[in-house]
Amino acid sequence: MVKRSPGTKVFASVLCLLAINVTLPLSWAETAAFPMGAIVTRGTVTVGNSIAPTGTTVFAGDRVVANEPALINFSSGSRVEMTKAAATFSRQGKILLVRADEGFLRFNFLRGEEAEIDAGNYRFASFGNTAHVGELGVNRNGQLVLTVSEGGFDSLNTASGEHAGVLLGSPFMAMDVEGKGTLTKGGKTLTDTTKSFQTDELKGKCVVANGEAYPITANTATTITIKGSWKLDTGTYDYKVVDCTKEALVAAGATAGAAAGAATAAAAAAAGAAAAGISTAATVAIVAGVAGAVGLGVGVYTAVKSPSSR
Repeated sequence: MVKRSPGTKVFASVLCLLAINVTLPLSWAETAAFPMGAIVTRGTVTVGNSIAPTGTTVFAGDRVVANEPALINFSSGSRVEMTKAAATFSRQGKILLVRADEGFLRFNFLRGEEAEIDAGNYRFASFGNTAHVGELGVNRNGQLVLTVSEGGFDSLNTASGEHAGVLLGSPFMAMDVEGKGTLTKGGKTLTDTTKSFQTDELKGKCVVANGEAYPITANTATTITIKGSWKLDTGTYDYKVVDCTKEALVAAGATAGAAAGAATAAAAAAAGAAAAGISTAATVAIVAGVAGAVGLGVGVYTAVKSPSSR
């Protein structure tokens, strides 16, 4: 037997470690998918491309699609309930990251849990040493509503850099829509086949295209109908759907004259309307495109768990 000195043993150990490091990825965090929690559901849920029954483990980076109510119980004790929703879950250090693509989400982040929600063009970061409880509705058109019943979030518009606070009694709503649509000179419609609007969800707003602005009287999934007629030449134009105020219309690209005319026409059309009767919670569900989603999740909490995992 060959005896080695302590120095030789240390040197050999270092060489072994170097050899291991050569074969390992540069960053373990970049490749390791660690378990974050588990799913509870009675409906149809997929994780990645796989069907996920109750008890399925959710790993960092997993995209969960829930066609019916599903509850994600995180190991930290926090939870997110999803209804007709798609979201990806991960962690960055101690921060729980939620990327919400569409649908209706209820969340309860426990006190001490830092959370960040990305939805549409917005990023919401929790603040304060408290629990963060609320609801988020987001649709494929980029519209979203975030409300809280406890805690607060700082919202960041990732396109403009604008910040705003989201607190109890001060919900966040991003109802503007933009895209590229086709219209006909003298016509009353603008069509954008990439959209999937809820019927008449844009009614009462205004549309701006190439300087012109008109109130919206109705809409289908892909077509917007205006009050008035397009003066623009037949073709395809960038457009924005915004509130019918002069300031919002001008900011969206309308000329001063067009903004004033659209705002006046919209105010006349809105006279006597009872739109204010819609609750904020209902607005969250409408934006998410989830009919009757508000008040849906009670059964999820009592769903029977099973030992399924991936």
